[in-house]
Amino acid sequence: MSKDKQPNSFTLKEMWQLMWPLVSLHRTWLLMVMVATPLGVLFQTFKPLILQQTIDGPLNSADLKGLSEHCAIFMGVVLSAFLFRSFGVYALQVIGLRTLAQLRRKLFVHVLSQGQAFFDSRTTGALMTRTTNDVDAIGESLTRGVVGLISDAMIILGTLAMMLWLNPWLTLVGFSIAPLIFWTVNLCRKQLRKLFTQIRESLSQLNGLFAEYINGVSELQRYNAHASAEARFDQHSSQFRDDYHKANWWDAGLYAVMDGLSALSVGLVIAFVAYQSQTWTGAGLMSGVTVGVLVAFIDALNRIYVPIREFSGRLASIQRALAALDRILNLLEVDQTVGEGAEAPKKLTGEIKFEQISFKYNELGEDILKQVSFSVSPGEVVALVGSTGSGKSTIARLLSRQYDGYSGQIYLDQHELGSLTKESTQKSIAVVGQDPYLFKASIRENIHLWDKELSKSPEQVEKAAQRACADQFISKLPNGYDTLCHAQGADLSAGQRQLITIARAFARPAPIVILDEATASVDALTEQLIDEATAKLFKERTVLVIAHRLSTITKADRIIVLSKGEIVEQGTHTELLALNGAYAKIVNAEMEHSA
Repeated sequence: MSKDKQPNSFTLKEMWQLMWPLVSLHRTWLLMVMVATPLGVLFQTFKPLILQQTIDGPLNSADLKGLSEHCAIFMGVVLSAFLFRSFGVYALQVIGLRTLAQLRRKLFVHVLSQGQAFFDSRTTGALMTRTTNDVDAIGESLTRGVVGLISDAMIILGTLAMMLWLNPWLTLVGFSIAPLIFWTVNLCRKQLRKLFTQIRESLSQLNGLFAEYINGVSELQRYNAHASAEARFDQHSSQFRDDYHKANWWDAGLYAVMDGLSALSVGLVIAFVAYQSQTWTGAGLMSGVTVGVLVAFIDALNRIYVPIREFSGRLASIQRALAALDRILNLLEVDQTVGEGAEAPKKLTGEIKFEQISFKYNELGEDILKQVSFSVSPGEVVALVGSTGSGKSTIARLLSRQYDGYSGQIYLDQHELGSLTKESTQKSIAVVGQDPYLFKASIRENIHLWDKELSKSPEQVEKAAQRACADQFISKLPNGYDTLCHAQGADLSAGQRQLITIARAFARPAPIVILDEATASVDALTEQLIDEATAKLFKERTVLVIAHRLSTITKADRIIVLSKGEIVEQGTHTELLALNGAYAKIVNAEMEHSA
């Protein structure tokens, strides 16, 4: 199991290793960017030279024909620069959007492949932030930051070469404040990287809190806890605002400082020319400095400082992306998947065997299961009973491969569970939980869950619903099986949602079914329908029942009683009552409660 790295612990090389395989898939578009962008920059650097030649040539000699020709050349250069740079930006947008789609898919697949332990320690909102806001931040960097910086670097180098060609001394004067520029940019870069990492963390916590409160809104309203929820939300929101405020201060400060430094650089050049023109004549430092050269030089200096001024914005964009990419890499580095083997038996009979199973949910916690051993024969119905925390649901979770890391052996038909592929395990075990989840899709889709074979067989889906006694209410809906369920099945009752999940089990030929408190939250009439449906499952499948209700327990072929992670009794309902032990106490408590 990999542990999360600390923020900023990934190097640029590691980040590049993640992104390059995704970006390199679009080599044709990359080639277009690599050709169009330098050409656009090249034409951009020609502008001051054409301006200098126009002023010192036809404009100085009043040559209207020559002036027209220079204007036409200047317009052609401007248009060429625009077309090449625009095409380069378009190609870059294509690469960026496709790369982001692939990165989102990579994250989505990675998250879905994780075991339940992964989700136990992470909120839905935090995971959503990784796949939405953080990926968008990287996209902004791809389209605005990284290639913009490369383009700006080309402009700076090309313009610098042209300025050196015009007059090396003026160039040295113009860039005499370069060390101050470098120090300022480096200071702001470090601060922005730190602040944007804090911003990503604050946003993750804010989204996680929002998702948590939305999911539990009924409880907040029921217990009048919305004021406290608002206070906690305001606290996290204020932290996010303050972090962003600090980052904006550094970003705006860098832009303002760079703008001032560019003006200072132009002022130094003008002052130097003015001073030298009064003290120097003929050859020397001012040799060849015509009006055209001075105008072109100042224009070039302004042009070279435009990308330097924009560097602050691009730097902020890149720092946001690096902070976001850091967190994405952090998530992708985590591996809490449940291990699987290579065996894929075509058909299992449904035999289950637990041998000396011990398990705890985290390394520092206590064992939830302690040396648990039992077996279930094909077609047998076994009920697991015991008080809360006795380990009943943990047995079901281990069997359905939600968790790994147990000691001992779990067998399905003499195959150790870890040696089987996930697909073969999932096809062999169907689970009906106490909190059925329905997706925002049609009832038909909620039954087949986009299974390729089932989705091609509507008759099989409807037959499964009939056997689950769900057809009785589905047929009365406006669009029948094509009726759209709202999010989490909010438009259906708890019993109706449960019947749909039982239909899922009937639709699949899984030899093993786990019923985890299937009748825990339903009314008496719906409970009868569920009992009728589960009775059919009892006759056809190996069933592991986790239940508190006596009516469900007594139908089992065998009952296993657990206490504090250990099996304390096993037998039929009659046999266990005769022992007058732990099971008898459970039955007596149930009867007293019913009375």
